Amino acid sequence: MSAAELRSAWHAFCEDLKDGAEIALDPDRKIDDVDRVEGIQALLRRLAGDTSRGLEGGDVFHPQLAWCHPFKNGQDNPDGLYQIAEIDLAATYRLSGSIGTVSYLGITAMTTKFATQGVQQFLTLKGDELILDADGRFEVFFGAGPAPDEVSNRNWFPLPPQECSLMIRQFFQDWENEVPADLHLECLNPESVRTRMDAGTLLHHLNQLSTQVVDMTAFWAEFGGAHLERDEINSFSHVQAAQGVNSNLGGSVDQGYGQTWYRIADHEALVLEVEIPDCVYWGIQLGDVWYQSLNWWDRQSSLNGHQAVVSSDGVFRAIIAHHDPGVANWLDTTGSTQGCITYRWNQAVSQPIPTCELVAFDTLSSYLDDRWKLITPGERAVVLRDRRRGALRRFRR
Repeated sequence: MSAAELRSAWHAFCEDLKDGAEIALDPDRKIDDVDRVEGIQALLRRLAGDTSRGLEGGDVFHPQLAWCHPFKNGQDNPDGLYQIAEIDLAATYRLSGSIGTVSYLGITAMTTKFATQGVQQFLTLKGDELILDADGRFEVFFGAGPAPDEVSNRNWFPLPPQECSLMIRQFFQDWENEVPADLHLECLNPESVRTRMDAGTLLHHLNQLSTQVVDMTAFWAEFGGAHLERDEINSFSHVQAAQGVNSNLGGSVDQGYGQTWYRIADHEALVLEVEIPDCVYWGIQLGDVWYQSLNWWDRQSSLNGHQAVVSSDGVFRAIIAHHDPGVANWLDTTGSTQGCITYRWNQAVSQPIPTCELVAFDTLSSYLDDRWKLITPGERAVVLRDRRRGALRRFRR
């Protein structure tokens, strides 16, 4: 391929990214100027993540379980460490390692292009389903087959010969102390290693990148906007939660999800209450108009079962507001006047749905009875310091 052809392909790629920016800069989109800045940031984050995942680590015969910080896509979970590798199930793979002490480890082989087609999930495993040896290690094998010699049926998972992704979810509740899983993925019948990239492979990746980055940004913007169109604002009354309800959007089949839109003015607050179910893990978080989590390493824009204070009656009570109301369960909007609220109940025995009430911020004192834990500015500073330390520890940063 000539230099002129490569130049043409690169310019086409850049033009596609320009079109993506128009999603964020659309004057008809009912968002503020900071939201538009974050829309451009969403494009750049997705470009960085997909470049790492596809261009650098996308060899299906020599896969890499890549992660990036922050992984900002589809209301990503602040408690999560997401790893993903491209695979071709016509080959045979071995996933091995130790499961650590995280609250939840989920392993899923699935398609991920749900902006243009439905998601298919071919394999779903939980950490507590893995068979451990005397040293606490495991190995599982999967692919179209046949099974490798001397591999037991308990460790072999025959799957259709489909190109897809292997996604690993690790959910932390105690950010400072839980130990992540240590995992290794390998293809057992690989093709030879390509040490230099040819023009055809580069063009394939440029096409994939521009399509995925632009389409996914548009998809999640419209997905969030649909809450507004359906008037799903400051209320979960529309939610009919069920375990695995979002599996067609790549969600875990082990979880019940609920989502709504918040719209809160500077002088307002949203009081949220929900009875916590018996479950393996739970968390509630805020996100922006692009369906990205808010800044959760510096600000308390999410809470989980370890971090939150649950009243003696089993109810989680929180205040969503722009200003610190002086309660432990404050969900900080970080200045975002609108966005999404998501809850997750992992392997729960029931699927409770939160209630919300929008009130004037200066009337909150009438709500703060003895069921609420109050917190001083000094105590808040300690919580945020420990939160940041735990968040960055997870990513070795």
